[in-house]
Formats: sequence, structure tokens, C-alpha cells
Amino acid sequence: MSEPNDALPKGLILLSQPEQLRTAHQEMLDALPEAYRGLPHILVDLDMSEESQQAIRSLDWSAVQHTMEELFRSKLAPLKKQHPDYRIIYFGSSPVPLAIHLGFLINTWQQVEVVPHHHGQRIWKWISEPGKPPARLTPVQLPEERDRTPGEAIIRVSTSHVVDPLMTRRVVSEPLVEIDIALEHPAEDAFSHLQEMQKVAHAFREALDTLGDQFPGVDRIHLFASVQPGVALLLGAQISPTMHPPVQTYQYVRNTESSVYHVPAVLVNGPERPEPVPLGPGEKERAKRDREHLAEDLERMKGFASQPPQHLSQGWLAGLLARPDGHSAFSHAWLHLPALRETPLSRSTVDVPTHSVEDSFRLESTLNVWQLDDHWLTRLSLRLPETKEKQRALRMLVLHELAHRGPQALTSFSSRGIGRFPKVLEEIDYHADVWAMLHEHALTGLQSPREVEDVQRFFMDLIRIATNTMWAFDDGGPPLREIQVRRLNRYLIWAWQYLLLERGAGMGRRTTLDTVLAILAQRPVIELAGPDVRTRSERIYFALDSAHMNVPELAIYHDGRLYRHGARFDFSIKELLAHVQKRESQKILDALRAAFEQTVR
Repeated sequence: MSEPNDALPKGLILLSQPEQLRTAHQEMLDALPEAYRGLPHILVDLDMSEESQQAIRSLDWSAVQHTMEELFRSKLAPLKKQHPDYRIIYFGSSPVPLAIHLGFLINTWQQVEVVPHHHGQRIWKWISEPGKPPARLTPVQLPEERDRTPGEAIIRVSTSHVVDPLMTRRVVSEPLVEIDIALEHPAEDAFSHLQEMQKVAHAFREALDTLGDQFPGVDRIHLFASVQPGVALLLGAQISPTMHPPVQTYQYVRNTESSVYHVPAVLVNGPERPEPVPLGPGEKERAKRDREHLAEDLERMKGFASQPPQHLSQGWLAGLLARPDGHSAFSHAWLHLPALRETPLSRSTVDVPTHSVEDSFRLESTLNVWQLDDHWLTRLSLRLPETKEKQRALRMLVLHELAHRGPQALTSFSSRGIGRFPKVLEEIDYHADVWAMLHEHALTGLQSPREVEDVQRFFMDLIRIATNTMWAFDDGGPPLREIQVRRLNRYLIWAWQYLLLERGAGMGRRTTLDTVLAILAQRPVIELAGPDVRTRSERIYFALDSAHMNVPELAIYHDGRLYRHGARFDFSIKELLAHVQKRESQKILDALRAAFEQTVR
């Protein structure tokens, strides 16, 4: 950390980041040192007041983080490039997490100075009060040991108020290492000179470097900072995108309904989506064959769809079952699903040459072609190495999407922002899943009747294949830290249906197609509670680490009765979520089995 540069800059960028306070142009000029006042200057206002207040209210910081990054790229980054010898003078009253992230984006702390807002005198200025002791740091105890154990670290920085270690451990219960950086006397107007703030920033950089050098297993640093916005900016500027792990910031929110006052805010230096590992010639060739097989299957499906229905007036299910009355368990919304001939199937083809698809899998609407990404097909192959099962997975995936394009009307246009409605989407997806499975049953019965003779085993296999297909979209990268609640519910629903099918008709009776249909027609009502709930981009997520766990419990509404399962010797929700973290489909099923057996006797 260098001392403030005595040499005059060529010019100034007066940077405002308001939230609580707005700074007039003249106020900024009046706050500058005398030597700076004749320099050319540019005014930049990164005003995110409304977004900041919404983030604090909703506890969802994704929108304001995105807004700040866009403002930085459009307003400040071009000026930095155009005027590399200008100095940034920061006037900020932003929430601490945003000031930290802005400092990280600026990243050149040598070119940044801060002008604080003095709370006592209500002006923007560095003020030296007679008799006031300097802002001195207490000795920082950096760890001397080395530890390669995987884990997380805590850094607490206290310059305006004291950060309570007990409160931070309610958020991160088992940190690998903890470091405190604090003034001897924290206060809102503790600082009289920029050098005092810079010493705090320097101590923070040393802490980051120590963790990076001596604790390579730390994959996330939790920063609890009760600091002035100017200090927050300087802290953020110390975070290296290449040398340091992601830094999770927190907003202090005193909520009488919760014992946790530090709410996760902006993740600074978070991992970008990693570039996929290049595929070998064998993997590319296998993916190409998968698309060719799907193209062949698509033609067979078209032939099936073109057959004249035996029972046209009774709808799609009657046609599949060759029964004029369909099945009594399927009513209401089920009856509005389309017959296969009423979907875009006959007009669609498989795009065999295209091997890179941003969304992994899609129906490209302008050309009406199915496109599949090589990397996703490779992940699916790891889940389903047998060619026959993989072909079935791809057929059901296409069938699922075709169901969406019937009366469900879930197209690429109507699905924009659909994640805001998780309960609706949960129902839509379940209907499409079952519709796809029943069509796969009918298709298989025509081509290979013996395969569907054991109807119980056949549909259990379909669920296993469908579940692994879902997981192929989530595979890749480190263990999951969080998962959308609706997505977890989808896995739990199908695990529950698998267990119901496994149990079958019970009492030694043969499980018939009627039994299977009765099970599939009823979507399980199952819900998990306990993990910390987070929102981002109007979507609801469960945190998957055990540190963010309240009272774990699973609720099921089965056969008209409520069942509640808390943690016990034979059923551990923490263990269940650990399997979700690792994407272990079979172990999720096994972990759920004890609760199932206590419910369905």
C-alpha cells in the first residue's frame, strides 16, 4: 500500500455513488483539496438508490449488482481507459456490499481517493478535530499455521461499529479460520485522514494474501464489514480476481423475527461460468451419433402420431391406452393435454450438424429443429452410459417439450421469466413428464411388446432415466451451494413416485397398468423446510450447506392426511441435502426411503 501520491494528477473523475445522501456538484468541488480545484474534472453519478432500497427490502441483491456492473461498464470503465492519468475521487453513501463491489470493479486503488461525509457536521470533507485521537488499528492476529483443509474463512472489519463474532458464527458456524480487523475506537466519524483508511485496506489485503497463501483449501471468504462507504470501496479494491477466492459480502438487517442479522448480499469475485473442457474426437463422434439416433426415432414418432385415432372424441389418453374411456384417475387439466399429432412433431427435424447449443437443448422455433449440445450429451452419457437408455432419455425429453407446446402454451416466448411462478411451473412440468412417459410406454409397446410386460419395472426405469436426464442439466462444476426450490421439489416428487411404484399394489398383488396410472395421475404433495431461503432474480433458492439450516422437516400430504418428518436416526435431512449438493440421484432416493416407509405403511 503506497502513501497518497503527492504528484498532482492530470485531472479528476468525481465519482458519486448515492443511496442515503445525494452530493451536489458544487459540494464535491468545495470538498476537494486546494491543489485539486483548478484541475479538469469529469462528474460520474452511479445512482442505484431505488435498486439498493429494493435489495435491502427483498434481500435479493442480484438486480442491483447487475445494474451496478452495467453502469460501471457504460459510464466509468470507458473514462478510466480514456483518462488513465486521472484520479478517482469517491463520494459515496451506498450500502457497504455495493461499495465493496464497486471497489473490486475499479481495482486500481492507487488511483482512488475518498472524501467522507462527516456525520457530525453533515458535510463532505476530511475534518481533523482538535484533541481527537487518530484512528488506530488494534493488532491484527494473522494465522501462522498452514492448512490445506477445504473450508470457508471469516474476516470481520470494524471501523464504524463493532462486528459481533457470535452473530457472524450464526451465519458461518464452522469457519476454518477467522480474522478480525478493527479500530481501537470504531465510530462513524473515526477517520480524519485518507492514510488512516488506507491502513485498514492494507491490513485487509494482508489478510486476503495470508488466506490465499496459507489456506489453499478456502473456497470462500465471508466478509462482515461495519465500515464507512469509503472504507468499503478501498476494501473491494484489494480483492484480486486471480489471487483470492470469492468474497461473500453481507448487509446488516436487524430483523426481530430472525436471530441472523447478517444477510448475504453481493458475492464479489464470484466464479464465472467455466469454459467447458474441450471434448475429444470420440466424445464428439458419440454426440453426433446420439443426434442421428434421435433423428431416426423422431421419424418413428411421426409415424406413430400419424395413425388414425381409435377413440378421437375421448382425447389423447384414450388413444394411447386403446380404451374409449381413458382412465378415471386422469381428469380436469389432464384432459386438456394434446394428442401427439396436435404438437409440432410432424414439422420438426433434428439438427445433426450443430454441436454447440447455448441452452444445451432446445427447439429452434424459426427452423423448427431440435438442437442438442455436445457437452450436454456427454454429461448425459456419463449418467446413462447404455445407448438404449440414452435414446429413451432423448425421446422423453423431446416428448416433454412437445407437451409444453400444446395447450400448456409454454413456448420460448411465454416462458420468459416463468421462474417467477414456481408452483405453476411445478405443475406444468409434472404433467409434461407424465405425458412423455405414457407416450414412451405406447411407442415401446408397439415396437417391443415384451419390454412393457413388467409395467411396474418399466415405469420405474422411466423415472430413473428421466431423473438422470434432469440431473445432466445440473451436472458440471463444483458441488452445488444452492438449488432452486422448485427444482428440488421436482426431484423429490419423482423420487416419491419411484418409491410408490416400487411398493406397487402391495399385499403381494400384481401391479397392473391401472395401478401405475393411478399413481402417476396424482402429483405428490411434498415439501421440505429447514434450509436457509434466498431469493435472486425473483427465484427462490435453498442454501445447501448445513450452516444455513433452521429446523429441518419434511411434510407430505398423502391420502388425505398430513405427515411431518423431522430429523431422526433413520432419516437425516442434512444427509439428504448433502446428496443433493453432490447430485447423487440414487442416494437421494435412499435417504428419502425412511420417511416414505413411515408415511405409506
